[in-house]
Amino acid sequence: MHPRLITKHILPLSKLFLQGMMLAFLISGCFSPDPATPLKNTYWSLVELSGEDSSNADHQPEVHLVFHLNDKSLHGSDGCNRIQADYTYDKKNFRFETITSTRMYCEEGMDQASAFLKALAKTDRIEIQEDYLILYSADIEIARFEAKEAF
Repeated sequence: MHPRLITKHILPLSKLFLQGMMLAFLISGCFSPDPATPLKNTYWSLVELSGEDSSNADHQPEVHLVFHLNDKSLHGSDGCNRIQADYTYDKKNFRFETITSTRMYCEEGMDQASAFLKALAKTDRIEIQEDYLILYSADIEIARFEAKEAF
């Protein structure tokens, strides 16, 4: 085959190949399965519950969750009591299981603590958007946490 004909066909093909590779690279970056902040080993502080800003009573712990690295369990606080739970999780579904808490009385924050535990029990899906963990029930956002630190 004549060298000029080979060059004539190879250059457009190589350009098309490079454009395809660039497109694949860009698409894979846009749809990365890894969230910006990992679920596990991150201190997730509650910032919003059922559309209301979260508030912490004076001299009481912050409402938070920490998902353990080595198993499907977590610990945290409802703002009054310490909590622990196990969970099941796959790409589409999430469920808190075996939620337990201490039973201390707190003069302030009991309503939010109760609503928080109910929200955990209703959660059926989670999503991480940059530094936020969002809990959903029937596709309605019920709680939003902000990542404070990783361990």
